[in-house]
Amino acid sequence: MASKSRYVTRFTTVECAMKAEAAIVAEADVVGMATDSLVLARKLKGNMFQTVLRARLTREADGTSIVVTTGMDRIVFVFMCIFLAAFLAITVAFALAWLRVFQSFQFSDQDRRDWLFLSMPVISIALGFALVQAGRYVSRHDAPFLLRMFLDATEAKGKKTAPPPRPATKPAS
Repeated sequence: MASKSRYVTRFTTVECAMKAEAAIVAEADVVGMATDSLVLARKLKGNMFQTVLRARLTREADGTSIVVTTGMDRIVFVFMCIFLAAFLAITVAFALAWLRVFQSFQFSDQDRRDWLFLSMPVISIALGFALVQAGRYVSRHDAPFLLRMFLDATEAKGKKTAPPPRPATKPAS
């Protein structure tokens, strides 16, 4: 869901935060905050599934290491998990009532034939997933814009990671 990238810059964490804050203020459509360890930024106008840029700043000997993630705001993810759990509980309750598991909690014979009524929780779950996908589609251009804005402000470069060591092989005898 969220993309994670690693970057390095020659600036200190405080300088990175100041430059990121200046870039956020300079863009009319961007809001956010910056501290010496974390930068958060998002576009002001958009839908509720707005993409958020989170940059964790870590001091290193020759500058700052930056771990940048962009993705859906975490509160939206929490809301969607609560939404999904509630409708899954309703779906299980409807299934138990339809199967007549409990004597005190049953649907009448007329309700058992009403498929729209019985399938409404499942339809709501499907609509919730469709809404998330539509929101992600609408905000698809936010992540590259925010990442480019942040990287240009901090002059960060992609961090080269060493490939994992190859296992030693035994010589054939």
